[in-house]
Amino acid sequence: MKNSIQHIRAFLAVANSGSFAKAAVELNLSPSALTVQIQQLEDWLGVTLLERSPRHVSLTAAGQNNRGPMEKLLLDLDNIVSGSRDLAALRRGVVTIAALPSMCSGALPPILKTFREQFPGVEVRLRDVVAQRIDALVREGEVDFGLGVRARLSHGLEFEVVMMDRLSLFVPLDHPLAERGSIALAELAGQPIILTGRDSSVRERVEQLFADEGLILTPGLEANYMSTVMALVRQGLGMTLLPESADEGRGDLVQVRIEHAGVNREIGLITRTGFSLSPAATRFADLMKKSLPTITT
Repeated sequence: MKNSIQHIRAFLAVANSGSFAKAAVELNLSPSALTVQIQQLEDWLGVTLLERSPRHVSLTAAGQNNRGPMEKLLLDLDNIVSGSRDLAALRRGVVTIAALPSMCSGALPPILKTFREQFPGVEVRLRDVVAQRIDALVREGEVDFGLGVRARLSHGLEFEVVMMDRLSLFVPLDHPLAERGSIALAELAGQPIILTGRDSSVRERVEQLFADEGLILTPGLEANYMSTVMALVRQGLGMTLLPESADEGRGDLVQVRIEHAGVNREIGLITRTGFSLSPAATRFADLMKKSLPTITT
């Protein structure tokens, strides 16, 4: 293929200059080497492209018909090469990420800001969806990678832990539990708790925690989005169990540590098995791994 491109460039140089001698100088070739390339191209195509005479070179009908398509071919190739080099150098590109709502509202925005400052030509598209949708979007190739939990993984996906998150009790500043440094899960049994929607991985984890300990989970209000749940707690309508990473940093809610090993959860990079990330997606993933906090037990 490389030689074919060289031969096409040789033909176009002669066609544009109308001279083998001028084209040879332009291409830094000897006239004989240029002649060989043209002959090889004609043999490959099975047609004569140039009419040669001692004083003049002209295009045959086949040469005239092929000149335009060959010029377009080289232009397209140059655009492909230029675009690929831009992608490799992160001067342009798109990174699409599917992530848990708690990550999108908490840990990811600062990372996105840093990435944009370093690579302003790369567009990042963030899709905040529940865990089940993350897996589907990654598997279908709709996003470059996902940021979610391991529990829902299935065939065709890989999971790499990038941080440890844990569930925490969020209460208003004036709540009786706001002064507590920590609390046992059993102390929350029977108390109304504001929950996320039933398709949420957080809701699933909370229900499983109470069930494993044989405790009664008493649902209070319910909302699909964590930001809505936080707003309800902020208005004094109850308390909630959410990941520490969901903290919006407004200072008007208190986190109370829950003393239970089961509140820890792994957050990981979810990718398709056998598929490599683009240079831009790889760089974002690397930055994310370095930036995400590790929340210990």
